[in-house]
Amino acid sequence: MLQRVLAGLVVTLLAGAGSAASESVAQAQETQDGQGQVAWVDVSVATVWIHPTSPRKLDNPELARPARVGLWLDSMGVAGRLGLHGRIDTQIIFGTRVVVLSRQGNWSDVEIPSQTGDHFPDGVIGWAPSAQLTVTSPPDAVREVIVSVPSTLLYAESDGVVRGPQLLLSYGTQLPELASERSYDIVGLPGGNEGAIASGALAPVHTGPVTGEAVVAQARLFLGLPYLWGGTSSFGYDCSGLVYSVFARYGLVLPRDAADQERATKPVPLAKTLPGDLLFFAGPHGKGEVDHVGIYAGDGLMVDAPYTGAYVEEIPMRSSPAWPDFAGAGRVPGVV
Repeated sequence: MLQRVLAGLVVTLLAGAGSAASESVAQAQETQDGQGQVAWVDVSVATVWIHPTSPRKLDNPELARPARVGLWLDSMGVAGRLGLHGRIDTQIIFGTRVVVLSRQGNWSDVEIPSQTGDHFPDGVIGWAPSAQLTVTSPPDAVREVIVSVPSTLLYAESDGVVRGPQLLLSYGTQLPELASERSYDIVGLPGGNEGAIASGALAPVHTGPVTGEAVVAQARLFLGLPYLWGGTSSFGYDCSGLVYSVFARYGLVLPRDAADQERATKPVPLAKTLPGDLLFFAGPHGKGEVDHVGIYAGDGLMVDAPYTGAYVEEIPMRSSPAWPDFAGAGRVPGVV
């Protein structure tokens, strides 16, 4: 599985983001001020920055349309990734719905209703390039499907004919299904068009309870993936981004950050933790604000995206450098 994820990081072709029929937020700016306007992410993953001046020159590939996320990540060493601290709020993957609060030059100040927290009850707020958003909604469909593999290609489709690859989509990308063919599912896209995704890469959006073992199995798909500050896509996760994504795969939408995720769970004594429970850490010595989270995998192990320069790993929980700051465990409602 990891090979597929890492292969996605080096794919820099995929120049067909969106289409001529899709009206970007930048184009819509000519006709209305955009305040309160709904938009959708129209690139593989859009990074949400603290301010339009936050990106550095080396971040330019991730600001493009299409976002060249593989080139961006491959060009950064540990020092470059450390430089993202204090610059990035979060990330939003293809098809995510946002609300445009204001614009500044080529940037949109967006609110993300699907990523909430105590400080952002209506959604995390930050800045994204306007060109990476479209104000044209995806077509309506009877059911939603979700990318359930680490990454998959989106192909162009017209009148039942599947053409070349357009985008590399992250795990967790959710789109309306319009039709199901023998090898492909036809999906609706932001911008109002259609595309095709290999059927084996998709699953129906889950409803109802899920087992903790299933959640752990999803988290293990990303073992070996380099940590990315602010990351919420399978191109790179931070600790709470990994937790957010694997639970969202099963329709359990947690808050975006570790401290808020802790408040959203039911406390569980450490001796009674089960696979799929969350382990929270707070410095110093578990007494401060929660600032880190891992997923309990059973048998004293946890799956964790630990810090910049490290990789998603499964380790004995007591061997983690964060263990001295253990602050408690919690069970996510809906996990059985």
